[in-house]
Amino acid sequence: MHLPEGILYERSCVFAGFAILYMLVTVPHLLPWNTKGTLVGILSWCHLIGAVSPWVGSFLYHLFMNVNYDEVFYRTLLKVDMIGIWLCQSFGAIPMMAAAVHCLADNVWYCCIFIYCSLSMWGLLKAMTARSPWERRLCFAPPFLMRMLVMALRCFGIGGGSPEALTHIILQDFIAVIGATIGALRIPEKWIPGRLDLALNSHNVMHVMVVLAVCSMHTATLKDLAWMSDPSTCNRTSPLPSGREEL
Repeated sequence: MHLPEGILYERSCVFAGFAILYMLVTVPHLLPWNTKGTLVGILSWCHLIGAVSPWVGSFLYHLFMNVNYDEVFYRTLLKVDMIGIWLCQSFGAIPMMAAAVHCLADNVWYCCIFIYCSLSMWGLLKAMTARSPWERRLCFAPPFLMRMLVMALRCFGIGGGSPEALTHIILQDFIAVIGATIGALRIPEKWIPGRLDLALNSHNVMHVMVVLAVCSMHTATLKDLAWMSDPSTCNRTSPLPSGREEL
């Protein structure tokens, strides 16, 4: 292992490990676990899993990426990293999806959640067989497009969701798309090769963008969960369906 690679490797592991510890220590205390009904509790677990999982996958990937094994081992590490990202994109986004259709009819709510979960499972299956950086990123396109659809409805006041969370909802996916594009295109080191091995390369920028995206997701989720915890949120549109009220 060359010195620049070793320094980058060490920094990546420390950064990912710190992120995991920070999330596990701070996030659980901010979630509304004691709210009446189990729906918000389930969504809180989804958020915790989504917030921690990308750092667990990244930590394991960076910890073993320079181990001198074969290609199969390295591709397994890539899959572990992809599973962490997938958990963030799927479980982490479920609270936003649930809030966005919170005031719709019961059958529409369940249908939307089922479709999103199905698209997420399809993305996972494709991600496990992807062979290129672009293939791995495009696996998340179907659930991403559905999130864009419900976000558009949310902008017009259809379905539900905290108005205060909308900006962070937009930022979480916008920042993530920029980070994924920078990582896939190897910007900016492809223009000045060899000069950004220690800092400011696409890998560093991508991780910073992931942090910002997860922070936006966390802020939006807290606002949405607090909004859903208020039983009067849907009074202006339609009453909360009884099936989910029991949850």
